[in-house]
Amino acid sequence: MKTAVIVRTLIVFCLLICIVVQATMIKKMNKKLEQVVILDVDNDSLVTYSPEFLESKTVVLTPRYVDRFSTCQSPFRDGKEFNTLLKEYVHSNWADLYGARRGSKACRRIHEGIDLFVPENTPVYPIAAYGIVTEVSDNPNFMIEVGCTREDGTAGTTLVEYGKIVRVAYPEGIESVYAHLNDVFVELGQEVFADTQLGITGITGNLVRSGKPSHLHLELRDADHVSFDPRNRLRYNKTNFSHFLALLNLGETDD
Repeated sequence: MKTAVIVRTLIVFCLLICIVVQATMIKKMNKKLEQVVILDVDNDSLVTYSPEFLESKTVVLTPRYVDRFSTCQSPFRDGKEFNTLLKEYVHSNWADLYGARRGSKACRRIHEGIDLFVPENTPVYPIAAYGIVTEVSDNPNFMIEVGCTREDGTAGTTLVEYGKIVRVAYPEGIESVYAHLNDVFVELGQEVFADTQLGITGITGNLVRSGKPSHLHLELRDADHVSFDPRNRLRYNKTNFSHFLALLNLGETDD
C-alpha cells in the first residue's frame, strides 16, 4: 500500500513538472509570435495581423528573402547591368529585341525575347539567386507553340523551333527561357542557384537555318506563360523591402 502511494505521488509530481514545462514553453512561444507581424490585403487595403488570428496555412517571407530573390543578375554571371548587356550584345535594335516581327504572312508573330550575341559555348546562369527548373529539352529541334496572327486578322498559333532549352521559375513568379543552347546541364524539377550553370549557348533550333551566329535567346514569361519584354523587368535590381517596412507603423496589429 505504501509503495502504491509513493508511485501515485511520483506520477502526480511528474505530471505537474510536465504542465509547468509546457506552460513555460507556451509562454515563450507566445512571446515569439508577438514579434511576428503578417502583412495581407483586404480588398484594396494593406492590413496587418498577428499569427494568433490565422485561419489557414500562411507563408511568411522575411524582407531579406524578398530582396534577395527579387534581385536580378546577368544570365552570364559577369556582374554586368542589364543596360550594359543590351549595349554590348544586341546587334540590331529592330530585329533582336522583344516585339520584332517574325513569322510569315500566313501567321505573323512577334519575337518573344531578346537575342544576346555572345560567343558559342558561353555558360548561362539563372537571373535570380534561386529558382526551380520547370522545363528542359535536350532536343536540338525542340518546338514551342506560340501565338500568331493569321492573314485574315484572327488569332492562331504556330510551332517555333527553339532548339535545346531550359526554363526556370523564380520566387517572384516569373520564368526565364533560355533557347538555342548547345548543351543543358540541369534536370526537370531541379533547384538552381545563382551559381548553377544551366547550360551553354549554341546554335540549335531555327538558328541553324537563320545564318545568324550563336546567341542566347532570353525570354521572360509570367505565371500564365505569357511573354513580356525583359527590358520591363531586368533593368531594375534594387529591391529594398525594408525601406518600405520602416515607414509602416507596425506597433499594433488588426484582428
